[in-house]
Amino acid sequence: MKTTLKETYYCDYAHPEIQKLAKKLAEKTNDPVEIAKKTFYHVRDNIVTGYDLYKVKASDILKKGYGICWGKSTLLIALLRCNHIQAQFVTIPVHRKFIKPLVGNLYHLANSPYNHCMVNAFLNKRWTILDSVLDKKTYEIFFAPENIPWGIDWNGKDDCRLYTDSVVGEPDIHADIDSVIRQKAGNTEFPAFIAIGVYRFLNKRLWKKTFFSTLPQMGDVKPKYHW
Repeated sequence: MKTTLKETYYCDYAHPEIQKLAKKLAEKTNDPVEIAKKTFYHVRDNIVTGYDLYKVKASDILKKGYGICWGKSTLLIALLRCNHIQAQFVTIPVHRKFIKPLVGNLYHLANSPYNHCMVNAFLNKRWTILDSVLDKKTYEIFFAPENIPWGIDWNGKDDCRLYTDSVVGEPDIHADIDSVIRQKAGNTEFPAFIAIGVYRFLNKRLWKKTFFSTLPQMGDVKPKYHW
């Protein structure tokens, strides 16, 4: 089997819940682009933007209902591969200011350049970049008011790349998903017992303006902590 279709420890698409969701996303169509679009938008908006530890399986991201770039990318890859769409884990170096609209001056705590995570999917006979990290509410509340030069929608044809104004290098494709996650995508992170507290604080502040303030509009999305 091609490495771009393999199941791995973190990309655990044999998990029953991932299998179930992948099957639902592929209903009524055999078109891989259409399946990829439905999968992209499901992960983008149904998995709320929220910070989490690096070493989390795709099935756990799905269960929690929230994730940040590395987690949402892993889940997107798992769902695509489950539907026989080749997908790869990608990192790209960006200046740490890319996340300032979301965390304010706390962005200084991040390493710079910071290795942002996204997905490469083989569609339309070429590799296409997909970045599903920001759900619609998070984008509209924190980023759109900043008049950023990029959006979060994907038309099924072109690359969907976020933070283009902060990119400082070329994308790096990782054949081994598990290895890059264990290495925290090359980023620095507090020890887990400290990171947990920091992420709780960040998520509480973030969701106060997005998730919890718009609960009736969020449907079945219910982010929960499972540390």
